[in-house]
Amino acid sequence: MLTYYAYDSQAIYTNPVTFDPYGPIPPNSTPIAPPALTGTQVAQLQSDGWAILSERPPAPPEPTPAPPPAVILNKVDFLRLFTQAERITIREASAVNQVIADYQYMLDAAVTVSLDDPDILTGVPLLEAAGLIAPGRAAQILANEPPVPNGEEPVPDEEIV
Repeated sequence: MLTYYAYDSQAIYTNPVTFDPYGPIPPNSTPIAPPALTGTQVAQLQSDGWAILSERPPAPPEPTPAPPPAVILNKVDFLRLFTQAERITIREASAVNQVIADYQYMLDAAVTVSLDDPDILTGVPLLEAAGLIAPGRAAQILANEPPVPNGEEPVPDEEIV
């Protein structure tokens, strides 16, 4: 049997590990014995051997969680986040408002729509500020929440001429 010396994520010695010499070497372990310690001292494995620290170092901060993946929609699914009345109102407004027309042009040129795209993040609230969609709708759309029609009956795709 062989004895190695285990250490934690901060390379602080934790305990001896005995294992079969023909088996795998235990992870996070070294054959170098740590020095004798007293009181609150701890041994930390470094590139040139063990270092004696007067006390255990503070734990590293928790890693920042990764942001959720971006929601990427095809254009039809993005447009379905708007009510039929909102889509019609936006198209009509684009005929007289060049900013809305440019937003519509950019959307028409897109293959997919990412809800975290800067143009979408500024354009959808712009539609709300212009009164083309109801207050609060921009947040719903950017959260990928489908509309809840207020008595509005959607027209099935096959009836659209």
